[in-house]
This record gives sequence, structure tokens and C-alpha cells, in this order.
Amino acid sequence: MPSSPFAFSSQKQVVLFLFFLIQTPLLSQVLVHQEPRHCPVFENKEIRILNVEFPPGDTTLYHVHTTPSVFIHFTSTAVGSQLKGASEVNAESIAGDIVVEDLSGDNIRTHRVWNRDKSDFHVMDVELLYKDFDLEENPLDLPDLNLEIDTTWVRVYRLNLEAGKEFQLEKPKQSFLLVSLQDASIQNEKAQNQDLKPGSFIAVPRKKKFSITNSGSQAAEMVLLEFPAK
Repeated sequence: MPSSPFAFSSQKQVVLFLFFLIQTPLLSQVLVHQEPRHCPVFENKEIRILNVEFPPGDTTLYHVHTTPSVFIHFTSTAVGSQLKGASEVNAESIAGDIVVEDLSGDNIRTHRVWNRDKSDFHVMDVELLYKDFDLEENPLDLPDLNLEIDTTWVRVYRLNLEAGKEFQLEKPKQSFLLVSLQDASIQNEKAQNQDLKPGSFIAVPRKKKFSITNSGSQAAEMVLLEFPAK
């Protein structure tokens, strides 16, 4: 006796339901640069810069970190996070904190993050895309520059530039990334003025002279990332 059209339709619905049930977690898990709140703002062969900023109560999708990364925090914000399959964890993001993590290989991390505070959450994720490069040059020894994190694949310096003072790099073999931690006004080597906000950045190519002068009335605090020479 043939099955009724109703029974056949119900079986199809069950199969489709199970298919979408299985697919939903996969669809909600994306690479970090594809997560809507992680906005790519710059990319070359060496780095990808993601600006991460979202309001109170908002939560990211589950996303996957697969590269060594530098995280620069611009706000002091109460946040929460959850590794895939683990319990929720509360934490505090502190403005000015810098964290370097190797999230490649066995350290790949899949998680989601939410803002449990009353103000916006803002952080920068600098993904290190290059492979098999080592920092062979000695660390920079320059006025107003302090080495904070030293690894074989990235160095992190903190630059405190008083009003009216100049900072310069003389055609280095390495490339750099300068990131402002606060509102600041600078003048570059071409006498061009630029207003910076927290998260404003300047990519410094290798073998190029670079200089800035703090043209504001207050000291400016910035982060300088040093990448390996090719």
C-alpha cells in the first residue's frame, strides 16, 4: 500500500529540519575577519587590522581566531566571553592594555564576546599574516619609546610623546604600525596636520623615513608595533 502524500511530506520536513539543525551552528561560526563586529580596515601581505566596536548588550557571533594577533584596548569595559562548548566568563577590558597571543595551530580559539557594560566596547585586533619570519634586528633604542612586549614575530613599544616633540625612524629594514591610544594632533614630515582618535593608525613601510611631531598641547600616548624584515 503506497504511503500517503501527507506521510511523504512529513518525512521530508523532518529531514530538512535535521539538516538545518545541523547547519545552524556551522553558519553561526565564522572566521574573525568575517564576523560583523570585527571590521577589516586595513590589509596587506603582513597584517590585517580589525576594528572591533559595539554597544552595550551586543554580542558577537561565534568566531575563529587562527593567527598570532595583537589586541589593543581603547576602552575600560565590562565584557563577557564564551569558548565554544564552555561556560561563560566575565572579564574587564582595560583601556591601554596590549595583549599578544599566538592563536595559530593548536591554539586556535573559537569564542563569542559580549558587552555587559553601559558604554561602547572598543578594541583593535592586528592579525599577523606572515609566516616563518623572525625578528633578528635589535630592539629600537629611541627617546620616548619603551619596549613592552618582545617576541620573535612582533615587538610592541609604548610611545609617550610630549607636546612639541618629534619621533622619527630612519629608513628601517622593518615595517611598523603606529596606533594612537587617545585623541591627539600630529604633524608629519611633510608638515601635514592630522587629528588622531583612539584606534587611528599609520602603517610605516620598510626602508622609508618616517617622522611625526606632537602638535597638540598635551602628551600623546601611542603604540608602535615592529614586524620582521623580509
